[in-house]
Amino acid sequence: MNITLKNKKYLIVLPAIAALLIALIPTLKYQWPLGFDIIYHVLYAQIYAHNGFTLVNPLLNAPIGQKIGYPPLFHFLIAGIGTLGIDFFQVARLLQPILTMSIVLSVSYVACKFNGKITGLGAGFLMLSSLLVGRMILPLPENLALIFIPLTVYLYYQSIKNKNLKTAFLSGILLILVILTHQAATLCLVLAIISITIMELVIYRNFKVLRNFLSFFMMLIVISIAGLISLQIFAPQLLQTLWQQGITTITGLSTSLPSNRPLGILSYLGNIGVLVLIFSIIGALAAAKRHHRKDNLIFVWIISMILLSNAYWFGVNVISYRVLIYLLIPLSILGGCGISFIYYKLKEYRRFSSKKVRTIFLVAIFALSMLSGVLTVNDPDIAIFSTKNEFGTVQIAPPSDSEVDLANWFQKNGNKSRSIVISNQFTGMFLASRTGMPMNYGFEVNSIKNYPYLDLSKIKDHKIGYIVYDKNLVFPEEDNYMYIKSVPSEFYPLYYFSQNITNYFDEIKPDYATKVYENKDFIVCKIEIGYLNY
Repeated sequence: MNITLKNKKYLIVLPAIAALLIALIPTLKYQWPLGFDIIYHVLYAQIYAHNGFTLVNPLLNAPIGQKIGYPPLFHFLIAGIGTLGIDFFQVARLLQPILTMSIVLSVSYVACKFNGKITGLGAGFLMLSSLLVGRMILPLPENLALIFIPLTVYLYYQSIKNKNLKTAFLSGILLILVILTHQAATLCLVLAIISITIMELVIYRNFKVLRNFLSFFMMLIVISIAGLISLQIFAPQLLQTLWQQGITTITGLSTSLPSNRPLGILSYLGNIGVLVLIFSIIGALAAAKRHHRKDNLIFVWIISMILLSNAYWFGVNVISYRVLIYLLIPLSILGGCGISFIYYKLKEYRRFSSKKVRTIFLVAIFALSMLSGVLTVNDPDIAIFSTKNEFGTVQIAPPSDSEVDLANWFQKNGNKSRSIVISNQFTGMFLASRTGMPMNYGFEVNSIKNYPYLDLSKIKDHKIGYIVYDKNLVFPEEDNYMYIKSVPSEFYPLYYFSQNITNYFDEIKPDYATKVYENKDFIVCKIEIGYLNY
């Protein structure tokens, strides 16, 4: 390796190639895409593919439907590739190495532009040394947005440095892509841009930066005004509802979190990674001596993400872990500066000044980073996702063999004009994504014999055709009599029975339902009421 890199500009892609190889390990090892979130993202992609752009998902909360609540760009990407005849789940699986490689390449490129090729190489490899590489591999809208964020920040910096409003405007176009991809990514990006702007105003007394700031948001302002005018002309009622009830009511987009999940300091250190922290500290010390504007930009970017991850200090709910990936980007760039500083500092010591010694130093750091990444993705837990509740944990991804068999049964035998109620709504989400069967959220009311609030007419009105029981959702210590309990968990409630339902199924099953399928973990009953008897 020629570490002078004078004519070796393409070596900057080495971290991205390493990221691709690392991400291929779990991609080839597991037949399903990683994570539970991708199940409902695939569902949204399928909705767009079949119905065109819509704000409502008709397969959830049938027959009313449920607001999608996500920007559509990632789902359009899956749907677009899926139209080539590829299964949407396999499209998501294909995106895993591509997204990971693209994130690392974006960070490496920006780090290189900030402080040279050694910094770019170092930043990219340091990304792989973090435990958060396990999150970067997930096929998520957030990871698509992460590709644009470093480029957006860099272009905004360039617009300030070169006093070029066109570059700020171009940066604002990338902001639009982030807005169309992920809400939290938009918040993190805007907060970083605001922090950089405040730094220019306060530290450098650069009041002309306000023009760059306005140019950055110009495209967003133009699109917003055009959108409001269009609504006023073509859908004035919708515009009035938007003003009165807010954007969440119309689109389902969440503007706040219902709960707070902070992290302890050890969790911060453990997830970010030792190598990133060590070299970012070295990079910070070197940058503090230089006191360059670009170094201060990285500092305020890091500080803004640290403050956001601890927003609960100010009474704002935040999932701290989700912010760490946004913090990792500037920390890795700063860590790359630390690697570059040591590399060139070694020239001053005769014993270590030879190119061979300095090359060995770089190769060792890069090899350690890759080893850490390989160990992270080889951990079997990377493929297992569970939800916790008062009775323990329930695996929600990847789909079990029983869930796949259940989906196959519905694909062959299910009537898609009828919805299902299911005690495990995580499985219900998979069924909706895999089979196109609508899911109704009224399991408790419709699944028990002689339920006190049962209304048969509502079963007909809601077109409920199937009841699905998860045989595993039973109290750890069975009670003396049979009843059902809704147990809160992340995303959905789970419905537990007080006794083993296999042994007492006749006491549970409503008289209007007939058992039509059973496997290791699930029982399916078909509802037979009036015209639903088919």
